[in-house]
Amino acid sequence: MLSAGHDGSSGGRGPSSATEPPVDAREELDALCPASGWRSKNVLVALHGRRAPGAVEAGRVIAGALGAPLHGLFVCPEPIEASEVPARVGVDPEALHGMVLDVETSEDLPGALAAAIACRSTAFVVVASEPEELKDERLGIGRLAARALESAVCGVVITGPDRPAQLRRILLPLDGNPSTAASIAPVGELARKLGAELDIVMIGGASPRGEDAEDAPPVSTPAPSEPGSMVAPLYVDQPQHEWPAFAEEFLDRFLSTIGRCPHDVSTRFFLGTGEPAAEILRFAAQLASDLLVLVWHGELDGRHGAVFRDVLCRAPCPVMVLRR
Repeated sequence: MLSAGHDGSSGGRGPSSATEPPVDAREELDALCPASGWRSKNVLVALHGRRAPGAVEAGRVIAGALGAPLHGLFVCPEPIEASEVPARVGVDPEALHGMVLDVETSEDLPGALAAAIACRSTAFVVVASEPEELKDERLGIGRLAARALESAVCGVVITGPDRPAQLRRILLPLDGNPSTAASIAPVGELARKLGAELDIVMIGGASPRGEDAEDAPPVSTPAPSEPGSMVAPLYVDQPQHEWPAFAEEFLDRFLSTIGRCPHDVSTRFFLGTGEPAAEILRFAAQLASDLLVLVWHGELDGRHGAVFRDVLCRAPCPVMVLRR
């Protein structure tokens, strides 16, 4: 594993007393950022299943960071009062305090959620993947979470058994393609609002030349798949010089320029070798990531789709999916 950190020192990215923008500059960034305007959008939490409390906590953290209203959707076959929802979901009423609660009468929970997403101005949808519900064969997760992924044009956060008390470390795999980087603006802005560290991982990399080169595992870096793509070199002669330069160029091109990530977000860059899904999952566990971000093109065919499905099913933390 090769890594390079950007901690806000001269020439790098990240917060420091010397490079931290003043309040007026932050407000200007908010106005220019494509993710601004979240105060007029909402974070929608699907109140369903025994893992709903974790989804509520994740939704509250995200909504609080963005200054966005927090909405909750509860769907029930028979009409009920909003006051009955906490008991149905299995949470203390205080857990839903400040949430705009919508109660829908329907027997089609996935359909009701899809309809709610379509008719709202939503920044993120948060939904738990329940272990006891029927799995979606294509995506390998609960049907409700799968329907949210397929129907939403906004970001979707899939939570599991763990409740994220905070989001301090965000893992963002990038494949070196401009079309992937063009979709990541929301996560950069969220990281800035949360004060979170953004860990960038690129898979398909290099073995440094030197005494350990013969023992290094074989690697293959795929050919660029679109104009403007960037791939890691198979070998580097002077890792102490070439890797920092590669990391700086990669982050400047894909994170700052195309991804429009704010410059005061602290970032680290990692390069892994091996099977992409296994490497992403390894990094998520090794770095103790609180949130894993995936960019999805909406298809499950091919290599990208297979990696997406594998990581989505096995991630050790909540997963945020952004559509490409």
